[in-house]
Amino acid sequence: MSAFETHESPGDGSPPEAHNVSRATYDLPAPLRDRLQAGVLFPEAPESRKNERIVETIPNALAQLVSNSIEAMDTVFFSVPGRVRQHPAFQHRLCIRIRANSDTNTLSLTDLGCGMTRADLINLLGTSKAVPSSTDFYSSTNGSKLSGSDTEEDSTTEDEADVSGDDNDNESTQEHATEGDDTDASAADGKVVDKNQRAQSCLAKDIGGFYAALCSLGTGIRIGTKAKHDDYYEYQVGVFNGSPTDFGNAFDKFSIVRPRGEGTELSVEEGFDQFEDVRGESGTCVSIRLNQEAIDAGLLNEETLKSIFLKIVEATQYTIAFSSSSEASDIISASAKERDTIARLLAEPQDVDPLESIADKDFGTDHKESADDLAYNSVAERAKYIPLRLSLGERKMLRLVEAFMTCCEYTTDVDRPFRSSARRTHEQLKGISSILRGLVVACDFEAGHSLAHDDNLKEYESSFRQMFEIARRHKIMNPEKMRTEYGKLVFVLQDAVSPSVRQHIGFSCMSQIETVYKFLDERNGVALLSDPLTETATQEILAERKSRAQINSEIRIKERSVLVLKKKYSSAELSQDDIHLCLYSICDNNSFLNSNRVPIDKIINYLQQYFSPDKADEGYSLSIVSGEDGARLSHSHERQYYFTLQSLTLWRDIIDDMFRLWAMAEGDLLSESVTYSLQDTGQGFQRVQQSPQTYKAMQRILVRVQSKVKRWVGSSVIHMGDHNVPNALSFIDKYTQVPRILGPIVACLENLERLHDDDEGIRLMVDEGFGGINKLRKDILYDFFRCAFDGSGGDTYYDAGSCIDGRLTSAWNWCSQLSTKPFYPVFRLTGFIGFDGEFK
Repeated sequence: MSAFETHESPGDGSPPEAHNVSRATYDLPAPLRDRLQAGVLFPEAPESRKNERIVETIPNALAQLVSNSIEAMDTVFFSVPGRVRQHPAFQHRLCIRIRANSDTNTLSLTDLGCGMTRADLINLLGTSKAVPSSTDFYSSTNGSKLSGSDTEEDSTTEDEADVSGDDNDNESTQEHATEGDDTDASAADGKVVDKNQRAQSCLAKDIGGFYAALCSLGTGIRIGTKAKHDDYYEYQVGVFNGSPTDFGNAFDKFSIVRPRGEGTELSVEEGFDQFEDVRGESGTCVSIRLNQEAIDAGLLNEETLKSIFLKIVEATQYTIAFSSSSEASDIISASAKERDTIARLLAEPQDVDPLESIADKDFGTDHKESADDLAYNSVAERAKYIPLRLSLGERKMLRLVEAFMTCCEYTTDVDRPFRSSARRTHEQLKGISSILRGLVVACDFEAGHSLAHDDNLKEYESSFRQMFEIARRHKIMNPEKMRTEYGKLVFVLQDAVSPSVRQHIGFSCMSQIETVYKFLDERNGVALLSDPLTETATQEILAERKSRAQINSEIRIKERSVLVLKKKYSSAELSQDDIHLCLYSICDNNSFLNSNRVPIDKIINYLQQYFSPDKADEGYSLSIVSGEDGARLSHSHERQYYFTLQSLTLWRDIIDDMFRLWAMAEGDLLSESVTYSLQDTGQGFQRVQQSPQTYKAMQRILVRVQSKVKRWVGSSVIHMGDHNVPNALSFIDKYTQVPRILGPIVACLENLERLHDDDEGIRLMVDEGFGGINKLRKDILYDFFRCAFDGSGGDTYYDAGSCIDGRLTSAWNWCSQLSTKPFYPVFRLTGFIGFDGEFK
């Protein structure tokens, strides 16, 4: 008998058995209870009930559960060193275990992911104050699943056990989390399920993936879970064992049991010896007692389950294992082998990737730049991703490509539904060949005339590669330019390199971006990048509050450094003009970083100047409550302060690494091996594509930021390759807009004093209407720091929240509401036009 089954608590309300170290029962919130009563199909329900239930299809319900497991496993996978996750002993953690038990009519899914603490179970699954509505119930504050409610309120019965045993509820890994939604707050007594209750929607978009799966598949659910720094707990709700006479009471309460003593290791020796049991330091087993509809659909049949589950995980790195497989016994014993093997592996001194060593740092310590950090940001390393300045001849070719992309309607013609893939391939070939022929004709009419007869596009392969590379290079150097044209260009190239199209055109239009490092390496001049004078020669001279004499002095020093470097490193292969071009290309990069980082740095300074995490001034508490003023998170003043600070710090580091991220993004977008699928994401048809290089680069940035800040609040989930962020192009475009958001705010705050002094009417308005300049500034910042980081802005709770992508979504949501703010006239007076800028 499994450890999961051994400690079953009686369902008749009698006291728990002696071996249950602790047991507590809690009330479910009325809105959630009513939804579950309406959606769950009990045996006593009439036949007409099946047609009245609004629930997910069975494959969709199973996909919700599997996606939760994948999120948890991702958290563990990216939190361990590379040499560990690549070791054979770790591979069993990449497997989702499935067991269908026909004796008990249960279906169990087990992952060895991040797990949940007891407090997570209470706050995130049981006692949320409103009907949950995220499409995924996983959440994270410490590198785990998608953002959930950060509420710290507990709702318990009078005779419950101690609930406050875990104070780290919001600092721990939060999994299977729910988020609040007050749209169905009308509470019934829950004893009788009437027609109106049955008509309530129980889809994932309404109550979240976890409970949507319960309504679709079962009558009750039990979760056995363990987080790394907590004990093993079992959460149960609904009818899981036995047959209560009153099914109307099934969802009045939920229970949490700790079946073993504190610190008990989950091992075979301790009784966790069944295939579906959680073993090791963390994991979750979700068991659903199936309803008759799910049983009739064959969910107790492994062959039926295989066809469903294999399709769900086919696009992931994870696998599925069933309890009847020949490897079942090996999987059971794998946790013990992993523990011993990995312990020995970590004890061995090894040379590791400098970036990997960053991932092993303790997030609770102060961050100091090490030699590895400095090497990561050195000129030589950054030069690998800094594009080379365009020459005059290249700019002429750029204008041609840009004009073509402005006129063409390629994406409109191609990115739409087709009856078959062959028809879409035909449309792709027609569009791409038209663009290529047009470029030849525009460059050389005679060559275009000849091309019309022999149709030999391959003859101009090098020219096509050069023109497209120039346009891509220009865009990377100037993210604010070609916002529409670049998207079309990338999608044309994405199709051109795909196997279905490339075999017809006969060549590739892709070439590497011409970077400073590549240019120097081809001419044996890489040593230039390591010269200390290069930093001086490429710095941007900022006026700030310097005197004219000081600025002139810095300009002379910079020009002198350039001359010295040109004489020192010029050779037969590398001319002085070439060196000049490289140095000023690096200078362009520094100028980009300064202009885009300055607004973020200034906003961070404003946060630290006007607010303190330890004390909130009267009327200026940053605390937010889910459901109030559009907020979807619940944070105290201190948590909101750190949540805002770490979000701004993350944005700053992303901007700092933008050129590297852009290189990774193009590598993913134009990969010949990683294809995309055309999907309707709710915002039209989008090219949904996994982006492994960009995702890994973002993970490294996130780890660096987490090592800088002393505490991490919210989720660490990075959306990429889903309906929120379909591909790497969408990701890059989102973060190039951060300065567009913060720049106008900084400009307004800085220009206030000038306007106040220069115009008597404005001075009167500011002093009498807003209480003076300082109060007005603080009011603007107070509103921004509260409402731009409250988890709002998505169509559903899953799309916003505290995840990495959701933070930026919330900020854009604040921007869209600026015209409703009382201080909006002040923005207009300081020259504000809009946040988005021009699309050219």
